[in-house]
Amino acid sequence: MSYIVVSDVHLGGKCNHKEFCEFLDWVHGLEKQSKTIKCKDKEVLIKKPDKIILLGDILELWDPREGDRDCVIKDCMRTFTMLSGIACDKIYVIGNHDDSLGELDTKIDYETLPNGTKFDIYNRHYPEKDQKTGIASGLKVGNRSYFFLHGHQFDKEQAVLAYVSDLIGQSWNPLGWFQDLLSITFTKKNWKINFVIFLVLLLGGWYSLWVLFPPPGFLSTLVWAAVTGFFAISSIPGVVAQAQGKIYGLTKPIDKTAEQVIEDEYYKKSKDKIEADIVVFGHTHFASSYELESNRGKKLFINSGCWTGKDTEIDGKMRYANTFIYIDEGGAYILKWLGPGNINCIEAFVF
Repeated sequence: MSYIVVSDVHLGGKCNHKEFCEFLDWVHGLEKQSKTIKCKDKEVLIKKPDKIILLGDILELWDPREGDRDCVIKDCMRTFTMLSGIACDKIYVIGNHDDSLGELDTKIDYETLPNGTKFDIYNRHYPEKDQKTGIASGLKVGNRSYFFLHGHQFDKEQAVLAYVSDLIGQSWNPLGWFQDLLSITFTKKNWKINFVIFLVLLLGGWYSLWVLFPPPGFLSTLVWAAVTGFFAISSIPGVVAQAQGKIYGLTKPIDKTAEQVIEDEYYKKSKDKIEADIVVFGHTHFASSYELESNRGKKLFINSGCWTGKDTEIDGKMRYANTFIYIDEGGAYILKWLGPGNINCIEAFVF
């Protein structure tokens, strides 16, 4: 059995779309010819995967380019066509930037693609936890078990959204709601001028009705409120969408290593119900690993990295772009895509 794991592609956002498509083309080629690479003095044979695990934030539904979700559709057309052509099952685990897809969890149940492979969506993690105990036993590969989640569950800010969602029994994503409103054609094309009109109506209308010609009549107040409200609804989503990316960028734990995620207590040891030996996650865009002594014994955390930006040195450590994880019976490997047929091994975990 072998698996390929990718996360944080952010299609429709500032993604490395060309490189990711080249990578998918290479994965498709593994059907005909496997690839041997060297990882820590060991030769690793990368075979056609039995499953590709898309570990969240594959789509950028929060902060698409220019606030336009049409960019997501544009990037997805070629990407998902290539994905569907790869002869293996695909597991899509929802992240925070594509959280609205969680509604499809109960509607897409191992859909069969034209080549006979399966596609399924998991709302929070893969595999599912035991519904009675809440324990996650993981997926057995070789002599180790693996558990896959996007990783925003370790994010303190995201914990608020998760708590409210659990409280009301459905996904709560206020930013996603504003993005939905912005996707309306009239709003998307005219939100800037609409916002100016809204401010003029709000301030000018208030001054006219309550200062120049008081007191206002019921009908004039109703008309003013309705027109002002229309321009508010068709402009404020654009303001929020443009601002939220910058605000979120100041607070999210991006570019944190697996060690920082664990040691900064994004991961809660006391609430750990994951029995798997290895937890694979993304979210922080930093391909890395960290071994923790938890209440359930040693647990290895591996971050799958991202497909955005460029290689950057942060605090003396390299944050690589265009990374993925390969898992087989022999171990797990953090790998970097350098171009057609050219793979670099970042870390190897041989069991």
